[in-house]
Amino acid sequence: MAAAGSVFGEEEIHLRDYYYVLMKRRRLILTFLLAALSLGIFFTFTERVIYQASATLLIEKDNPNVLDFKEVLTFDASSTDYYQTQYQMLKGAGLIRELLHEERLENDPYLEGLVRGRMRNFLRKQPWVAGILGKFLVPQSPEDVFAAHMLQIKPVRNSQLVSVIVLHPDNRRAASIANTLARLYIEQNLRNRYEVSTQATELISGQIGILKDKVAEADLKLQKYKEEHSLVSIPSLHEKDQFLQDAKLQLMKLQAREARMAKRYLPAHPKRIHLRSEIEGLDEKIKTEETRKIDIGGVAIQYDELEREAESARKVYRALLERLEQTHSEAKAQASNITVVDKAVPEPRPARPRPFLNLLMALVLGLMGGVFSAFLAEYLDPTIKIPDDVEKGLGLDLYGMIPKAGRINASSAQGEIFSKWEIVPNPAAEAIRALRTALVFKLRHMKGCHALLVTSPNPEEGKSTVALNLASAFQQNHFRALLIDADLRRPRLHKALGEGCERGLSDVLEGQCDIVSAVRRNVAGFGFDFLPAGSRLDHPTELLGTETAAKLFTALRQEYDMIIFDTSPYLAVADVAVLSEHADVGVIVARYHKTDKRHLKDVRRIFGEGNLKTFGIVMNLVEPRERHYYYHRYYYYGYGGDTPPK
Repeated sequence: MAAAGSVFGEEEIHLRDYYYVLMKRRRLILTFLLAALSLGIFFTFTERVIYQASATLLIEKDNPNVLDFKEVLTFDASSTDYYQTQYQMLKGAGLIRELLHEERLENDPYLEGLVRGRMRNFLRKQPWVAGILGKFLVPQSPEDVFAAHMLQIKPVRNSQLVSVIVLHPDNRRAASIANTLARLYIEQNLRNRYEVSTQATELISGQIGILKDKVAEADLKLQKYKEEHSLVSIPSLHEKDQFLQDAKLQLMKLQAREARMAKRYLPAHPKRIHLRSEIEGLDEKIKTEETRKIDIGGVAIQYDELEREAESARKVYRALLERLEQTHSEAKAQASNITVVDKAVPEPRPARPRPFLNLLMALVLGLMGGVFSAFLAEYLDPTIKIPDDVEKGLGLDLYGMIPKAGRINASSAQGEIFSKWEIVPNPAAEAIRALRTALVFKLRHMKGCHALLVTSPNPEEGKSTVALNLASAFQQNHFRALLIDADLRRPRLHKALGEGCERGLSDVLEGQCDIVSAVRRNVAGFGFDFLPAGSRLDHPTELLGTETAAKLFTALRQEYDMIIFDTSPYLAVADVAVLSEHADVGVIVARYHKTDKRHLKDVRRIFGEGNLKTFGIVMNLVEPRERHYYYHRYYYYGYGGDTPPK
């Protein structure tokens, strides 16, 4: 059960991630939706009204048998391509050309408008466009345009029916065109069949002429052979062989009878004498026939061969004569395998436009485009958006998330310090307190004074405001806190606290004044001390890296529990790397949906070269309604203590 619950929990969070992306990008989605609906409404009410008319044809596979004999040429009705061939014939250029002429569509305004196609003609004149789009810009004939835009062939599933649909602004004209196309198609089918029969007749007639000459030639050869050998009729060799076999069989029977009579009668007995006479006569006849067979064998063989050739030629000749008679009959009694089941009638309602369908498609496409754009924008957005961007994407610690509330997150240093967090509930103040708790937890193993370095990748991300409020938060938790404005190039903290910038850090480091006179005690009544930036310098990096600066910061650690450095953005100057030598923990302020994740990748390189080994990210200006903020708030704000280290 526990495993199942964890899986369900992960899926629920995953789906909610999608939901929050859609909510965050709802303006983009709404823009796409409104644009799609606007286009849908525009095209719906500007589209030309088009009617459609449909004629239904029955195309049978088997040819009707009007005659009692098979046709010379029949269609291969068993082929799977048969119906596809018929559909292509319905859209054939020749048939449509005949239709355009009969219906007088050459000057039809609607067809002419489709043929002209202003945009297509414009693009066709651009060589680079023609090279890309190729055949789509080839000039189209009226026949091609009619087949592509005004004609639809729709087979009826699981039947031999097909619907011929014609589109036209005039409903009566559409019906007339559809019926005419069906009629011309049937006539074309009959014409093709008649042409096939005619071609077969011509082919057979030519073959008959050739065979007639062959028959005459064979008969002439046979007649000459008979005259040369003075033959009236010659028995076949097969007949002579049969006669000899019968005679020899009779001879054997007579000889067997003579053997039986020899046992009963003497040789001089009249019966034996008569039987002997029969045997001798039959034997003589057999010898005579065998001699005659040898004499006429060659003549008979040649005669039989000539007779077979003549008979074969006569059979083929008679068959072609019969087939010629059949094809003549077929040409006179043609029947089509295509019939009109339903004629087209004018439709009262237009087929286009369809307002409901158009608006529905615009709504669906708008939503799909908006959702796709929302996720694409989220994917391409390189800024910090969720805690996982920091913890998993960059491998950095997330110290806290500060919501967008009041002026505490102002990008400038004019942020407000909430001194009565315990009395007046405030999400931003609670977030600062949670950040304080996280930092105390990080510093719990370190003894003595602690130093925090607060920076950001770029200006205007709220680092000064975070540093200012952290100082107030630590002071309220009984820390002796010192806030140092170490941004010597663009100091701002003194304006937020209502203090002057003279006699500050730069002046102390240059020996213009001592540290006691430079530090403002209990600034603005908030309890913490403040060291302003002081006079502006041309090269503050060198000054911050001097031995004087190191001794100053070491001396300040002896007087305070917590020192907070508000530094320059680390991508702009090298001051941060120098100051990191004097800090224990680095706090990088990243502005929600503004700081680029790629800018945070340089943190390890910049701080890894110094003594600062512990640093983390604070997400600033987070939308309070974000799910990730609420989760972080519940998890971090509800647990842990924030007492100062001993």
